[in-house]
Amino acid sequence: MRDKFSDIKNIHIIGIGGCASSAIAEFLIGNNFSVTGSELKKRDDINHLIEKGITIYWGHNKNNICKKNKPDLVLYSPAITALNPNNPEIITARNLNIPLMSWEEFIGNYFDVIGKKGVAVCGSEGKGTTAGVLTILLKNTEWDPVSILGAKIKNLEKNINSNIYLGKGKSYILEGDEYNRNFHNYHPSICIMLNFEFEHPETYKDFNDYQESFFKFFKGMQKDKILILRASKNIINFVKKYDLEKSHDIIWFEKEEKFNSLNFKNCCIIKNHILNENGNYFSLNYNGRIYDFFLPALPGFMVYNSTGAILTALMLGVGYGAINNALLNFRGMIRRFDVYKTKNNGTIITDYGHSPESINNIVNEIRTIYKGKIIHLIFQPHLYSRTFNFFKDFIKALSNADRVTLIDIYPAREISEDWQDKISSLMLYEALKKMGIEVYYAGKSSDISKNLINKISENEINCFIGAGDMDQYYGEIIKYYT
Repeated sequence: MRDKFSDIKNIHIIGIGGCASSAIAEFLIGNNFSVTGSELKKRDDINHLIEKGITIYWGHNKNNICKKNKPDLVLYSPAITALNPNNPEIITARNLNIPLMSWEEFIGNYFDVIGKKGVAVCGSEGKGTTAGVLTILLKNTEWDPVSILGAKIKNLEKNINSNIYLGKGKSYILEGDEYNRNFHNYHPSICIMLNFEFEHPETYKDFNDYQESFFKFFKGMQKDKILILRASKNIINFVKKYDLEKSHDIIWFEKEEKFNSLNFKNCCIIKNHILNENGNYFSLNYNGRIYDFFLPALPGFMVYNSTGAILTALMLGVGYGAINNALLNFRGMIRRFDVYKTKNNGTIITDYGHSPESINNIVNEIRTIYKGKIIHLIFQPHLYSRTFNFFKDFIKALSNADRVTLIDIYPAREISEDWQDKISSLMLYEALKKMGIEVYYAGKSSDISKNLINKISENEINCFIGAGDMDQYYGEIIKYYT
């Protein structure tokens, strides 16, 4: 602990039930802070925090932060202020002159002073999975990381799925979330980037604004300033636009057939990729050596997540044997192409994808893995602004499936009343119907069990896709058919 945090002992977290916020709470407890928190509604999925000794208040109330319970620091998620800038706990903290900051600002400051080498995974897709693979690869090495992720790693420790790992080594791993420019709080030495498509129109006015934000993030990197980048068209153009090869060391990677005549100084070529229902077989041609790997997880684009993580581990000096053995034990991430076999030779898949590009990727992967099968997408749009701004892209992506069922938009940090006349899942439904797509409307996420139980065909591929709350409700359907 450095002097900057020596006077902070008691920390309160507003919205402690969020996936990342709950991980921060565990991290703080593991580093001997005293923690309290508040959450709007009672929920069972954070009982583990209570078991660790954290006091949780149900509901946001000024009395949760008062002179009697006065914490040394109050943390919040940016979603809290987006929904209610006058949140009573934030107002009370200000009135009591309690230091107040987002959890991203705190964790960025904290890692800046504790002397670990930082790795961040950024980009529009693949952050959680790539960070999860890297956590497994560095676990129990000298780099044994502190990892705080937005997705849970399966069987991280003794059959426990978790999005936090408190390693004792020389590194930390974070997801560089670009929403609200959160990642500007982080100053890693190494950054991995797989995808670069315009996202978060609620934060950025256009793709140029989006690129400027990433450039600022890369400029703020510390020490080594190493970028491990997939050689996609948008990422290549971004690097050229900001002349990043002069300011950063870059390792490029891509599949052999996509490299074409591109001339990179330092590159890794993905070769001999074979995908089947058991996982991914592939080789990496890097630094004059061929490395062979098997990843027992789906889907096919996991080869990109894995390559970014493998290159980072190799660069840090982790041996091929240790990397290979760790990769063999990786079982994937919760809600990232989770596969459940039905009783009659069908499949149910659950995935967190929520952009048009992720829908395209999922449909392509399913067609490759399950050749000839009917694809039924059950989609819950995430955010009104995203659905509104990318409406045509969503229609085009969804139309690639054979059947589509739409669930009401999950508002997340947006206020439904502000959007009710502008965009809805019914508008997606009408547009798809006009195109002749077989499409259904299933209403609220809480009603999907009763509305879908007879619309699931067991011999098809039924994919629940979206970053909203439907994971709280589709369990009954999965149990019924499997």
